[in-house]
Amino acid sequence: MFKYIHYVLLITCAVFVCSIQDLHSQNSGPDSFNFQKNGISKPHALATHPFGILFGTLPHNFKRSPSSSKQFDFQVDSGNIWGQPVTVLVPTSSNDRERMKEILFYSRTYNFDAAISPHQTYSFQYDGVVKNFRLAFSLPIQERNEITISSRAFLLTKGTFPFSILTGDQFIEFFHSNIAGGEDPFGRRIRGLDNASIRYTDRNGQSMNIGSGSFVFSGIDLAYYHYPTWFNQKNISLNFGTHLGVNLSPYNSSMDLGISAAGIKVLNPKGKGKWQLGLGINLLRRGFIQFNKNQIDLGTSSYYGSFDGHFEYARKNKKGAYHSIGLGYRIQTPYNNKKEEDYYVPDVPERIARWHEAARHLYKFPSYWSLIYSFTKKTELSIYLQQDMLVNNTPDIQTGVRLRVPISL
Repeated sequence: MFKYIHYVLLITCAVFVCSIQDLHSQNSGPDSFNFQKNGISKPHALATHPFGILFGTLPHNFKRSPSSSKQFDFQVDSGNIWGQPVTVLVPTSSNDRERMKEILFYSRTYNFDAAISPHQTYSFQYDGVVKNFRLAFSLPIQERNEITISSRAFLLTKGTFPFSILTGDQFIEFFHSNIAGGEDPFGRRIRGLDNASIRYTDRNGQSMNIGSGSFVFSGIDLAYYHYPTWFNQKNISLNFGTHLGVNLSPYNSSMDLGISAAGIKVLNPKGKGKWQLGLGINLLRRGFIQFNKNQIDLGTSSYYGSFDGHFEYARKNKKGAYHSIGLGYRIQTPYNNKKEEDYYVPDVPERIARWHEAARHLYKFPSYWSLIYSFTKKTELSIYLQQDMLVNNTPDIQTGVRLRVPISL
């Protein structure tokens, strides 16, 4: 039943939008409902990492000013995740750590005796297509401030056709076999296509098991943005944000805090088509308050920093609508302490293809490119395609669509 939920939500949202526009057109002039394109059109396109979907990872805000009216955003994302089962031993002895540093990570298990050497242990695996759902409401306050309240949830699916086209295992392995990547480079075919599960046991023995068809309401986020006018005369717009995330899933019951800063530069203010460059940085303190004493440890990093750079071209047509296309790059600090990468000991009974990636990627900087197209007039519709060029597989490929609707209340 849950695999149909995102289509039901999309249809409901479309009916809602049409109802609002019809009602407003009966009571307003023909152009009163239009809203101008505000900065760079960028959906909440954060990667569907099995850890990141459970807490309030921060987006980057590339708007030049608060919204001209109240707005609703509805967004659906689809991302393929794949990491084979792996068990990781983390030595706690300084002597063992120094010794492991001299050995390549895939050979460390043959040189580490778990029976006599003190260590911590965790295990991780994930497979499937994650469908993210986000509903947000933006409220402008005076001329330079804005509050955004959003909810987030996800559904873990097998990603079968036609519910997942570009992000399903079948398409990805067809692409690898016939276009680029080679035959089954990650061992999906050997272990089986079209499966779905996320299984994780932390160093304290706390376990998480999310199966196919599981729908998880992960939390609510609150953001406050201030838009100063310090450099507006130079066609540079800034915004600063404070963020509060309340995580409400069975796997993460906690509160996150964050801050953000972003700047947008209009490169050719007198041109018919607008070229804009956006740069943003964020800092998140995960688990600032824990509501559960037996909280699952979603990585050993408590602080997450990220950088986002985005370049967009937008052009207004004769009917007053904007077409825009943008290319963005985002990079984030790792989920686990980077120092552990020097001495952690991954192990699996069968070493199939890239068997170690579920553990190895916890120590890497997640990074990805996003290609975004947006159409802005009475509403704004954005679609995007996302890929990690380092082949991080969290996600392997991700797509999304966002509908932004101005409202009158």
